[in-house]
This record gives sequence, structure tokens and C-alpha cells, in this order.
Amino acid sequence: MNGFGASGKTCSKRAPQHPQLTCRLNSVRSINAGLHDHPNARMCTDLVKPNMQARHLRRSLPIKKLYAIFAVAAFLVECANARRVRVLEEEQDNCVTAANTSMYVAAAFTDREITGFRRLVLQTRAQETTYDRTLVMRALAIREHKARMLVFGCGRDSVFWAKHMNRHGETVFLEDNKEWAALNVGLKTHLVKYNTAPLQTWLDKMDADAASADRHNAWTPLNEQQIASLSITGAPAGLFEQWWDVILVDAPMGFVPTEHPGRLAPIYMSASMLARQRARRPCAAVDVFVHDFDRRAEREWALTFLTPHSRLVNAADGLALQRAKQGGGTVDGAKYMAWFHS
Repeated sequence: MNGFGASGKTCSKRAPQHPQLTCRLNSVRSINAGLHDHPNARMCTDLVKPNMQARHLRRSLPIKKLYAIFAVAAFLVECANARRVRVLEEEQDNCVTAANTSMYVAAAFTDREITGFRRLVLQTRAQETTYDRTLVMRALAIREHKARMLVFGCGRDSVFWAKHMNRHGETVFLEDNKEWAALNVGLKTHLVKYNTAPLQTWLDKMDADAASADRHNAWTPLNEQQIASLSITGAPAGLFEQWWDVILVDAPMGFVPTEHPGRLAPIYMSASMLARQRARRPCAAVDVFVHDFDRRAEREWALTFLTPHSRLVNAADGLALQRAKQGGGTVDGAKYMAWFHS
């Protein structure tokens, strides 16, 4: 028979072999864990109740030990309250820093990062520009290279993101092209499938919505079939429910609207994740980057679905790009990346 009786129950009216020791243990457990009403501790009375067991306990425990028990209990409660205060203070600090994006400009890069970046620029000409990558680099540097980063798309820059700029964090890639996925075997790469219709189908819908006389915006609500077509199959279970600090939308292809799905599904999924994350932690900073923002479909979808939960930081660059294209001027490739910050 142990200290709590053969049946495993706590102190009862029929005391076990060592009633004072048993009640003492149960009283300390009740104070620390708040189990005064627990079914297994119901018969073991509290220290302050004037009954027979309490009198036995007072006789067996010196008054100094009783004070020590209550002091420990009070200390545990004080520690719990202090922890809650620290959590609230950290959340308030997050609210201040999340609203301020000027600190991103001050993000510094090491010589190793600059060397890797220059090598990457030489390998990937005519793709993402210095301006585009610098935006993402700052978002990772300000998080001390230990962010949780989700990237839609693989390429020659995948190693740079995972091994250099986010070397202390976790970077996951989703790629629908087997050849590109095979280039990054050593990284956390998942081969997925986009069920989105060709981009031209969505462009036709946008034109029809814009031509509708009873609409004040360019979108009609998506029906269930359209939402289902935006699903992404092949991703690990629960991946889109996890927390992500940085999201980079750089796939799938969309430069041939009649064949390619474009980046509508990743944009829609990013907006869904962003909404869930803001509901969990309203003041935590999250950065979403959308490449090829100059394309009409990607631009309209990003503005429609991401701006309710974030703000477009480099909107001036997007306006400059749009004016340049309308005026027939030279389009600077550095304006292709849109930065949404929440």
C-alpha cells in the first residue's frame, strides 16, 4: 500500500497508514494545482477548515512550514501573473514595430551575404532584380535570419534563401515543376499541383465583372466551384495552418495566359493564411511578397485579397511602373515585386 492507499484515492474519512503525511501531500498539491474540487481530492480537507484532519495537520506541521507552503503558493501565483504581464508587453511592442517598416531599410547584410547575393545576380539575369531580392533580404535580416519562410516556387535562388538569408530559420518550397524541384533536392521542397484554370479564364471573368453596370468594383464574389479550383494539392497536411513570417509568391508561371495558371492560387492561399494569422496574433509582423506584380491578374488579385489584411508598402513603385507602361516608356524590372506588410 502506498501513501495514497491501495486504490489510488486520496485522504478519506478512513485514513490510510499515514494520514498526516497523506493529507500534507494532498494539501500541497491542492494549493499548487488548484485541485480543491478534484474528485480524487474531495475528501482531503483544506488547511483552513476546522475539522479533525486539519487539526492533525497543524500538530504534525510546525507553523513555519505552514507559512513556507503558503509562501511557495503565493510565489507561484506571482510568477504566473508576471509571465502574463511580459506577454502583454511583448504584444504591445509587436504592435509598434509591425506598423513601422522604416526599420527594414536599416537592415544590414554581412560580407558573406553580399557575396552570395552578387553570385546569385550573375546566375539569374533577367529574372528577379536587385531591388526585388533586397526587399525579401531585409525582411529576413530584420528577423535575424531565423524566420519561418514559405516560398511558392523553386529556382536558382532557393539555396540562397534557405542556406544564406534564412540560415537559422525554416524555409519550405512548393513547386509544381518537376525539373525545378529536382534542382533543390537538399531543401525542404514539396511537389504540388495547382488546380487553377488557365489565366485567360480569370482574365475573361475580370473583364465581365468590369463591364457589369451594377458593379462598383472589378470583382463578383467567388462561388464554391471557383474557390475549389484555387486549391493546391500535394502540400503536407497542415502546412497552410502553420505560422509563416515571410511568404514569397514566385510561382507558378503565368506569362502565357492561355496555358499557365498564373499566381492566383498562391495569392488567394496567402490571403487566407494571413487572415488566420492576424486573428491569432493581430500585432505580429508578417511580410508577403508577390513577384510579377506588373501583370494585370496578379496585381488585381493581390490588391483584392491581400489588402484587407495588410498594406502595400511599395505602392509608389507600382504606380510608377503602371505610368511607364501606359506612356510607352522603358519599364524598370526592379518594380515587379510587391511588398505587403501586416
